[in-house]
This record gives sequence, C-alpha cells and structure tokens, in this order.
Amino acid sequence: MAALVSLVLMLVWPVDALGWIIATAQEAETAAARVYEVLDEVPAIADRPTAHDLTECGGRLRFENVHFAFPGTSRTVLRGVDLEIAPGETIALVGSSGAGKTALVSLVPRLYDVSAGRITLDDHDVRDLSLASLRRHVGVAFEDSTLFSASVRENLLLGWPEATADDIAEAIETAHADFLHELPWGLETRVGEQGLTLSGGQRQRLALARAIIGRPRLLILDDPLSALDVHTEALVEASLSRQLRNTTALVVVHRPSTVALADRVALLERGRISAVGSHHELLERVPSYRAILAEEVHDEGRAEAIPEEGRVA
Repeated sequence: MAALVSLVLMLVWPVDALGWIIATAQEAETAAARVYEVLDEVPAIADRPTAHDLTECGGRLRFENVHFAFPGTSRTVLRGVDLEIAPGETIALVGSSGAGKTALVSLVPRLYDVSAGRITLDDHDVRDLSLASLRRHVGVAFEDSTLFSASVRENLLLGWPEATADDIAEAIETAHADFLHELPWGLETRVGEQGLTLSGGQRQRLALARAIIGRPRLLILDDPLSALDVHTEALVEASLSRQLRNTTALVVVHRPSTVALADRVALLERGRISAVGSHHELLERVPSYRAILAEEVHDEGRAEAIPEEGRVA
C-alpha cells in the first residue's frame, strides 16, 4: 500500500508539470504567430529597384507641387505645396492645428510617400534614394517622442551605432539633457517602453539628442520642445541655434518663441503654403499669421505655470 501511495505521489508532479508545459506552449504559439505577423508584413515604403545611395549631401531641400492623402483615406491633406530650403537655412513651418504640418515633414524621411508631385534632396527625388542613405542624412525629432525599453545609451545610438563618447557628450550638451548622467545607472539606465520612467520634457530632450548625435545634414524638428518649461526651452534653443548654423532644418512651430530659430517662416494654410518670409514680414502683412501666433501665445500663457515634470509629451 505504501509503495502504491509513493508511486501515485511520484506521478503527480510530472502530470501537473505537463499541464503547465502545454498551457505555456499554447501561449507561446499565439505570441509567435503575432510576432511573425509583424515580421512578415511587407513595408509600404520600400526602396525602388533603381534606388541609389546618396553619399554626399549638400542639404538643399525642395517641395515641388506636393499633394498628399493618408493611405486608406480620400481626404487630401496637402494640396500643391511648393517650398525650397537652401543649404544651411532654417525654415519654421507655422499653421493652425490640422493644417498638415506634421504630414509635410513626415514626407521628407519617407515615413509616407507623396501622392503627387515630388520632394528632392540635392535635386534627387527622395523616392530614388535608398532609405538607408536618405535617413542617414536626415535627423528627426517629433513632439511625441518614440523611445524603447532599453538603456539610455541604446536609445541614443539607435541608427548611429558608431557614435563615439565625444559625439554622445556633445549631443547631450546641445539638448541640455545632463539629467541623463544623474539617473541611477547613468547612460546604462533602462528608461522603459516609451520612456515611461522619464517626464515629458526629459523624453523630448533625449529624443532631440538622438536626432542630432549623427550630425545630420538635414534636421526635421516637429515641435520637439513643447513639453519644456520656458527657461529650459530658451537654453535648448540657444544650443540648437549653434547646431543649425551648418545644418538645413525644417522646424514645425507651435510656440512663438521657437520662431527665433528660423531664417524664414512658411505659413501653411488648408494644405498649401500661403506665405513665406521673415517673422517680422509676416507679422506686418499676413493677418492669419498674427492670429495663429496670438492663439499660441494665449495657450502658452495658460501652460506656463505647469512644471515640466507635470506635462505630457
């Protein structure tokens, strides 16, 4: 009898473990199917068969009669945009909410492709360039920062694995992201998915440092300072102005103070560039420009009392 009880007890654990293994295997199968679904997805944006590398970039960017509608929709966001940015020039893109500013700058690194017209970089249609070489010359920082569950260093070096310690230090200094060194494990600190352990302003400064670490010839900034307090924003803008001296830049502006970074301002209304000129010229002759800036000043005044850590990126 004792032997029978011992035998039953010896069988309990293997049977119980087998049930756990089967349940885990089923969960793994479901997860693997989702992973492979993503891996097998054919990218909507891909290199053309005749795509070539852009080895040297002067930084001249031109939009030629650009039209755009988001995939799967019929509503046209951009309608015949024409704009030229000279090498080393900084253009501020101003417009009311929904005017198409983010859509326009997203076309440059080919996050989307134009529906009609073309965008050229040094007279090369960006669709004729390999994605790897195009994005190597274009740095981007968006208002909603995309960070990964990895260390600060890994997030900084995303796309620029060959960056040196001096490159990292310079980028952090330019973005006024010195707080990164004060994290528990410094640059080896893991920031969590979408940088959940950081404040909104900290996430934006980390993303900005990542955008400039490779010294791109063309810099696309979509309101990357929106979550910063006024004092920190002024410090970052002063550093960026030095960075932009030899860089072509297209900066989406939601806060009037950021206009100071630009050589010229382009006003985007209802999907079209309606005016281009200096900040003072547009203030004098374009009522809609004054109205947009006045609205932004009002919104900025209401948000000024909110500390950086309490803002949402």
